[in-house]
Amino acid sequence: MMLQNLLITLCIALSCVSSAAEVILVSGYEGRNVTVSCPYDQGYESHDKYLCKNDCGNADVLIMTTEAQKGRYSIRDNEEKQIFTVTISNLRTIDAGKYWCGVSKTGYDIFTEVLLQVEQEWCCVKKNTLVGTVGHPLTLPCPYPPQHWDNRKFLCKGDHRNNCTDMVTSGSRFTLKDDAPSSSFLVTITELEAGDTGTYWCGSDSEWSVGNYTKIQLSVDTLPIGIVVYTVPALLILLSIALIVVFKCKLKGPEASPDREIRKFEALETKCENPEDASHPYQQSTSSSVAQTQENMYQTITASEDIYSICQ
Repeated sequence: MMLQNLLITLCIALSCVSSAAEVILVSGYEGRNVTVSCPYDQGYESHDKYLCKNDCGNADVLIMTTEAQKGRYSIRDNEEKQIFTVTISNLRTIDAGKYWCGVSKTGYDIFTEVLLQVEQEWCCVKKNTLVGTVGHPLTLPCPYPPQHWDNRKFLCKGDHRNNCTDMVTSGSRFTLKDDAPSSSFLVTITELEAGDTGTYWCGSDSEWSVGNYTKIQLSVDTLPIGIVVYTVPALLILLSIALIVVFKCKLKGPEASPDREIRKFEALETKCENPEDASHPYQQSTSSSVAQTQENMYQTITASEDIYSICQ
């Protein structure tokens, strides 16, 4: 066993690999998964494969094709394409470093070097939140570094920038206009649709360098915000006023109005002022009727005032 480990160490030290100076570069983000793809030559389909670290001693072997999963590592061999893949889940900063793709072989194994970089997710990425309305246009602003004035600008849609679809294509509803003096470009979406809601990424760096792109969270409403915010309260206020007016009118109807009775009394009193002959039977009858009417009127007015005070 010690001899085998010595041979492996010597093989690695001498770069005894199947593809000479080839190095597989892999990068991932902390907390996410990363997949290492390890190709091998034809004729080794039935051989055991593995991923190891450091000097690839027994303690350094992370997983082999004889086991589908081991801790945070899982492995799969595609013999048809002569490539096996190892997925590392929940990446940590300590996972960064040098690895080896190994293929078992009589005498000595075949190795390919792997360099893994682990970065912090979305460090210093600019973020923007926008809200639009169905059927209306919307413009997405995307700043970029001044030195990228001649770079290709892009806008793509997807939950992750590594898996997003380019939206600025010929004949689409997305149009891009570059404004080099202000180091920014604008993407206009004509006639927003409900399906436009989602996460967008815009930038000018195809390498996705930190700080050189913007994450945009877009929400699309089906109704204009102004109508919802201002019209509904206004309608409620008008409805409340209408209900109050109707309620007051019902309580203070013609029968319960003291002003109406007072006007009738004053009109009758005017007619009876300065009678020509107080001894005339008709006039006496009229005077008696007026007195009676006066008494009734005051009683009616008093009752009406009571009702009115209650309505208040």
